Amino acid sequence: MQNIMAELSFNVDHGYLEGLVRGMKAGILTQTEYNNLAQCDTLDDMKLHLQSTDYGKLLSSSEDNLTVSLVDTKLRENLVTEFSCLRSNALPPLSTFLDYITCFSKNVFDAI
Repeated sequence: MQNIMAELSFNVDHGYLEGLVRGMKAGILTQTEYNNLAQCDTLDDMKLHLQSTDYGKLLSSSEDNLTVSLVDTKLRENLVTEFSCLRSNALPPLSTFLDYITCFSKNVFDAI
């Protein structure tokens, strides 16, 4: 009986996050899109291919010349923003797990 009640309240507690994650998953590059990026000779070609994806808005907002470090910075900022959104809307035990991921990733990236 308790399992049934947990299932009935799933959307109340976790439905918004599930929708966010499904939306983020839909924005991940497909194999075809990735193969097209692998064929790019310049960063401008890459920017052109990415404009039709969810990543296009990240690079189109930049006024600076496109560099590898700029692309890296924009992608990292986007990752942090999306992760922070998930973390701020999560309830335990997911929020605890996401806190562990944050601590672990800081330890890993500080070691590099």
